[in-house]
Amino acid sequence: MECKETLERMMRALDGELPDEEWGILKAHLKVCDPCRAQWERLQAAEEVLSGAPILSPPPGFVGRVMAQVDRRRARQRAFFGSLALAGSALVLFIGFLPVLRALPGWAGFLVALSHSGSVLLEHLLGAARLFLNSLGLLTGALVIQTLPLALCSLVTALLLGSLWWGLLRRWQPVSS
Repeated sequence: MECKETLERMMRALDGELPDEEWGILKAHLKVCDPCRAQWERLQAAEEVLSGAPILSPPPGFVGRVMAQVDRRRARQRAFFGSLALAGSALVLFIGFLPVLRALPGWAGFLVALSHSGSVLLEHLLGAARLFLNSLGLLTGALVIQTLPLALCSLVTALLLGSLWWGLLRRWQPVSS
């Protein structure tokens, strides 16, 4: 018998799980193997010390503190994955509408118009809306066949990811006790 098998038998013997026939094999090996016999004596001494030691209960509030840490870790994970999902949705949405944005001329002028007030701002907003509608009209032409499915797919994907995240967030809410 190898000493590795003997060590395994020793552990099962200390746990009270060693069948009688294996006890005989263990005793026979311990008679002829000095290192295993010394190991067995050390294990029995350690078992005797541990079995006489009192079993301590956790301090008051220990479970509550541990569960609070678990809840904080879960909240951090939800926040991380939530921001990741939102960033991914925004990226998909941006990529989907990139052809539309590229068709709009004068973005710098639009941003300058935002700093003005009153009728100038309204005029530029209407101009931007007109350009947006014109770009949609262009997309219905030759470019629509290739870019609109991508834009619609991106929008649907962003909506589905947002809905999925909302559902998971509601499911992961900690249960108040």
